[in-house]
Amino acid sequence: MINRKQTLIILLQFSISICIAETGYPGFDVFTSSSQLGLGGAGYLFSSPISSKVNPAVSDTGKYFSTSIIRYQAGITSQSVGMSLPWNKGMTTFSIRHISYGTFDGYDNNFQSTGTYQSSDTWVQGGYSKQLNTLPLSIGASTQIYSSSLKDSQIKAILLSVGGEFYIHKIQSTFGLSLHNLGKTFRSNNFANGSLSPKTVISTSKKITHLPLTLFFDTVFSKSQQEPEVFIGGNFKLKNDIYIKWGTSTRKISHNTKQDFLRSVFGASGLGIGFSSGSISIHYGTFIFGTGSTIHGLEIGIQL
Repeated sequence: MINRKQTLIILLQFSISICIAETGYPGFDVFTSSSQLGLGGAGYLFSSPISSKVNPAVSDTGKYFSTSIIRYQAGITSQSVGMSLPWNKGMTTFSIRHISYGTFDGYDNNFQSTGTYQSSDTWVQGGYSKQLNTLPLSIGASTQIYSSSLKDSQIKAILLSVGGEFYIHKIQSTFGLSLHNLGKTFRSNNFANGSLSPKTVISTSKKITHLPLTLFFDTVFSKSQQEPEVFIGGNFKLKNDIYIKWGTSTRKISHNTKQDFLRSVFGASGLGIGFSSGSISIHYGTFIFGTGSTIHGLEIGIQL
């Protein structure tokens, strides 16, 4: 029987799934890269070895290592570490991402202590992408093993993502198509029976002429949602290798129910700042929910 502490964790996970993505497993769509956090969910064509929101065909970072930590409400934290390396005339990426819901006191039905337990989600992911020699086209695929645990209950799944991106130099634009969360649950017990929710993402990035600004547009289609979600974000490069990021989406509509003006304006939006010095880059990002609550993240990258 689920006790009150376990019920609290389930509610926390369910709340994240409502705020971030309507899927059977809320961990599938959380932010894991602080540099992309500032894009507010946009940027599937923004290269990152640790992001959960990226077209697997995108990998132009070269030899690159990055690590990130994101702090949610109620002491929930996300930690990620990843690397991209050239391999076999293409690029390979590897990452480990983990979100901890905390440590809790367990009780039996008679309210006697049974010790502490933890709740968490973990992903181990590997991917490969390659640019074709005859066309300005890159293709890629990634696979990940997902594990979610709540005390003695576990859910495991294996997932596949595939994608492609096409670059048109004349208009300085990239167009992408990717499929995510293809796979199946191969072990499930007790506390949850979520369903996989595959999604299709159509993406565009555009470098603005005469401005150090790149815009990102992403439309996400999922069978768990009646209407597609639209994301827009931008990465503005200032002098001295300083970057300003921003982003928002149509999730603003559901996040801003009966909120005041400022929360309605800034709700479901991301802001970020970063800078590079030599081979090291540091990024800070924040995401603002329509309720006014925020999440914050810090990321460090090293060009190897």
